Amino acid sequence: MTRKLIFAALIIGMFTGCSEGDDNNNQPIYVAPQGVANITLTTTDGEEFKLNGPCGWAYAAGVGYIGANQQNDNLKTFSVDTNLTALPATTTTYTITDDVLDEAPNKITMHLVKFNGGSSFTSFDGFVGSGTLTLVVEGNKVTADLSGIDLAADESNPSPFTQDGTLAGTLTFYK
Repeated sequence: MTRKLIFAALIIGMFTGCSEGDDNNNQPIYVAPQGVANITLTTTDGEEFKLNGPCGWAYAAGVGYIGANQQNDNLKTFSVDTNLTALPATTTTYTITDDVLDEAPNKITMHLVKFNGGSSFTSFDGFVGSGTLTLVVEGNKVTADLSGIDLAADESNPSPFTQDGTLAGTLTFYK
């Protein structure tokens, strides 16, 4: 009997929760335009590792991140992990670290990864001393110049990507 009463209350609530005159029936939903990432990592021995594709911002599971993937290859990704719950309102510079547990709001981690199949991957990661990333904010548009940021090659990277590298390129995305 109790279950029937609860079920009836839920059904009534569903039909009476919003009426035709409510203001929130016609709220426009904002969807940020798709951004673009154009990234080139050049290793110390001259090899190039490129990523060109869509880019954007998200906040999930307590982490704010900027993410990009290679057009037509979702297994090749670039990410910037932050401690932010929202993008900054003004141009802001962040220091790259390799400590994912560092909760300082001015610290970020950075990764460029390609899953090659099986347990093989190619990975370049930020470290203390990699440099800084400045997010330039112009209204809802956010840009970042990646030039000069150093990333360390994972020791298990397959040839020819066994050497550390330096980034060049840009990110453009929207709030």
